[in-house]
Amino acid sequence: MRRIETVIFDASGVLIDDINAVWRANSAALKSAGFKGIESIEAFKKVFKLSVHEFYRTMGVPEEMMPTLIKEFRRVYPKYNDLVTIFPEVEDALKELKRMKIRMAVTSNIPSLFLREHLKNFGIYRYFSAVTGQDDCDEQKPSPKPILVTLEKLKSKPGCSAYVGDMEEDIIAGKRAGVYTFAVSRVGSYHPPWRLKRQNPNFLIPNLNSLVTIIKDINDCGMENPLNF
Repeated sequence: MRRIETVIFDASGVLIDDINAVWRANSAALKSAGFKGIESIEAFKKVFKLSVHEFYRTMGVPEEMMPTLIKEFRRVYPKYNDLVTIFPEVEDALKELKRMKIRMAVTSNIPSLFLREHLKNFGIYRYFSAVTGQDDCDEQKPSPKPILVTLEKLKSKPGCSAYVGDMEEDIIAGKRAGVYTFAVSRVGSYHPPWRLKRQNPNFLIPNLNSLVTIIKDINDCGMENPLNF
């Protein structure tokens, strides 16, 4: 197994806990456009998918109304900023990866302005050599293009890189990009473990502390077998 020299993170569900804000903002946007809102966070998790357009199609939104829904989501999302938090182990994990001289970046479907604001507000923007948000690429996950664009920014090779996500589409995108895939499954994640497992990620982990441990094992010992929880 090759050394991992670059780690690219998804943001939602990996670095930041924003699921309540995303649920409420999407529900409000749908209601404002005359569609049924999403009554609970559990109902939201069952239907939410990437790309955003695919999610809205699932909710019955016609193609011509997509720009209106996206614009409304962006208008109402900041109202729920106080619901967004950072996961407790994130900064320590990033510090350790930096100490290990791992190049780091973020690739997310979050609108680019909101993404950079979150990273700056939580004091972790400085750890990343590149940030690719929704508006920085003409395709969204599960397309591999956002990851490939980020790899190009870093001048990193896919075979020595990893993508860390918490949704099926993250794992699909990572596999298509030719990188190692780490699926984070936290309590209350966007996707439950069974959905992540069916995409066969290289590693299924409970948090970023496990990510650090696995990368150390790979880089120091050439670990062959996935360490899944």
